[in-house]
Amino acid sequence: MKRGLPLLLLVVLCSTPQWGCFEDGSGETDGPRPAAPTFSLTRLDGLPVSLEQQRGKTLILDFWATWCAPCEIQMPVLDTLWKARGGSELMILGISVDTDPASDVIAWVKERELDYPIAIASQKLAADYGVIGFPTLVVVDPQGGIHTRHVGVLSRPELEEILDEIAAESPAEG
Repeated sequence: MKRGLPLLLLVVLCSTPQWGCFEDGSGETDGPRPAAPTFSLTRLDGLPVSLEQQRGKTLILDFWATWCAPCEIQMPVLDTLWKARGGSELMILGISVDTDPASDVIAWVKERELDYPIAIASQKLAADYGVIGFPTLVVVDPQGGIHTRHVGVLSRPELEEILDEIAAESPAEG
């Protein structure tokens, strides 16, 4: 019974009409941002991905699940952003916390024709990042600090605003 309670809580949070009214603006504190928890995963395409590989880039982590209806709204927005801006300065990584077999998650992603990188992780990693509902977007700055944690759907303009804020904070390279 105890094991089902956290899952039930997540289902309730994801099914409320306010799906996404929590934001942790880590930038509101004085001093350094909390460090993003380290991870090392294998993407659905077989390539390794880790937090350390992303140093120097802004990283958007998208914690999601196949059963999450708001996730299906968020994912195409992230895919479009990935196609427009992904690369040397921005990494977007979808992190499925599904307990279904990887083959089911791969089929689900292919059916939706999503191109941004996606990996499967444990619910422990989601908990390490403070995920309390789905989707949760965690934006990690180029120095590895958590800039933003947002539960729910963010629009492309909202994401662009966060990315522009991080770019304005970063020292100019020369």
